[in-house]
Amino acid sequence: MIRTGRLGNLLLMAIALLLLFPVALTFYMVKIVNNSELALLENQKAKLARVLDDLDSGVNQSFEEILAARGARDAPRSEQARVLNEALRPPIEQLSLKYARVQMGFYYPALDLILDGSNGPPKEIPRRQKSAINEALSTRRQVMQSLGQGADAVLEVYRPYYRQGQLAGVIWATENLGHTGFYDRIRQMETNSYAAIGLGLFLGLGGALALMHGFVRSVEKIKDGLKVLEQDLNRPLPPAPGELGEITRAINRLASRLVDVHQYYQIMLATIDDAMLVVDVLGRVIIANAAAGRLFALPEDYAYKHYRETFPPGSPFPELISRALEEKRQYKDLKLSRPREQGDLDLLVSTATLLDSSGRTVGAALYCRDVTERLRLEEKMHRQERLAALGKLVAGVAHEIRNPLTSISCYIQLWQKTNNPSPRALATMYREVTRLENLIEQLLYFTRPAEAKFAPRDLNQVVEKVLQFFREVYRTPVEVVTNLEPDLPPAWIDGEQIERVLMNIIYNALQAMPEGGRLTLETAFDRPSDSLVTTISDTGCGIAPEHMKHLFDPFFSTREKGTGLGLAIAHEIIQAHGGNIEVESHVGRGTTFRIYLQVRKEETHGQTGTGSG
Repeated sequence: MIRTGRLGNLLLMAIALLLLFPVALTFYMVKIVNNSELALLENQKAKLARVLDDLDSGVNQSFEEILAARGARDAPRSEQARVLNEALRPPIEQLSLKYARVQMGFYYPALDLILDGSNGPPKEIPRRQKSAINEALSTRRQVMQSLGQGADAVLEVYRPYYRQGQLAGVIWATENLGHTGFYDRIRQMETNSYAAIGLGLFLGLGGALALMHGFVRSVEKIKDGLKVLEQDLNRPLPPAPGELGEITRAINRLASRLVDVHQYYQIMLATIDDAMLVVDVLGRVIIANAAAGRLFALPEDYAYKHYRETFPPGSPFPELISRALEEKRQYKDLKLSRPREQGDLDLLVSTATLLDSSGRTVGAALYCRDVTERLRLEEKMHRQERLAALGKLVAGVAHEIRNPLTSISCYIQLWQKTNNPSPRALATMYREVTRLENLIEQLLYFTRPAEAKFAPRDLNQVVEKVLQFFREVYRTPVEVVTNLEPDLPPAWIDGEQIERVLMNIIYNALQAMPEGGRLTLETAFDRPSDSLVTTISDTGCGIAPEHMKHLFDPFFSTREKGTGLGLAIAHEIIQAHGGNIEVESHVGRGTTFRIYLQVRKEETHGQTGTGSG
């Protein structure tokens, strides 16, 4: 496992060390140059201090004693200066031989003269020397100063001069540093230091560049290998040194696992009988299983081609993908028929827009299922169920018709005997004939219902219309509670047939509450099933568990004079609408019917009749 950050940290540390080396060397050499300059300067100062010491010890008399010994104490100022210079010349010349290029002498405050053992008239004291001399006299400390730069640089030292414990004057010494090679030595040291700094910079920067170059070359090799690997996962990355090698080995392991996953994914797609095709956001075909190749008639080289180039001319599937990809329009179980030599092919097609974790569209999927055989089996099963139901229907019809016919037959026989029909007999015969007529009408509707006329309808308005009918026609002690969700999407229904369904269910609910109760009607939109739900609940007697499985059978009724066709017809209508009815009941507590209907989606539901054949 690669330790995150270790490679980068090591690389940064190596580059930092290589770059810090010349920087540290630069500071070190600059410090050496400065220290060397200071050391040379201190050496020159020590030399001048030794000159002052030697000059001080080379003169044993004070200025007054020299003048008194030579009888010049009362002589003029110029004569006194000549006498003093002549007396001081031997020790000054002797030290000048020892310390070449060093000038030295005395300052005599009484005469305000510089005494350097020279011949000639007294010399005027330069201002800089006068200032240093006055400072030495006033502070009674040694004064040292450096003046000028380069060849004109001068180092001067001034020290108070004592004789017999009394301040007699100032002893001084100066040297021109430019004439001593002082700055030549400093420049040589600076040249050597700069050369060392340059070499350090070259080594540091060169090493850093070499390290970066090697790293970049390794990264470039990995990049080139990744480009190859992108086209062929079976061509691994070349080995690399260090932690880059760990990265390449990890990538190679990942590629190997992707190859395995790809193989499993190919095997899995090959075993799926339903056609599946996936395109990216640019419309290129990314995934298509073998069933998609057969069902959509795709070419062998479909991969990464635009989907409009892969489907044969006249195919409806490119338009469905286009709507899902560009309009974000999705289809669910869209019924399509495709012609083929053996007969029409019945398909259920669904599309979906593919989104990533941030909600951005990354592609679209087309899912197609061949339901030809299933529909054929369902039709066959439905035919068998209809035949079985027909047997029950015949038995029910015979039972329902026998009783009215028996009553009519008895009254006819009575008329034949008496030849005088009574009003009661006529009324009974009319009621039985009417009953037979209603029964025949419901039978005809059940076996051959009217064609449904689908249109977008407001489900709440349909419910309100049915409730208004019951409020006007029926006077019952039942409390009616409505909870209709506003802003429902339009329902794709035949309004009159759905009204018939609601009337049958509500009528049964009212019959279950002869002493009163509460009838609740609710509407809502169920997002998981993408359908509208109408809930009808009552607080009546409920339905026994053994009767629940026969609830929608023809002629099944728990009421004495019920025909048992109302819920059967309601079930047929809802089935023809592509919906569903769910029933929940508890004896003594009430019953709840839930009717699921489709929203307005013409593409997902054809305009078919409600007939069952």
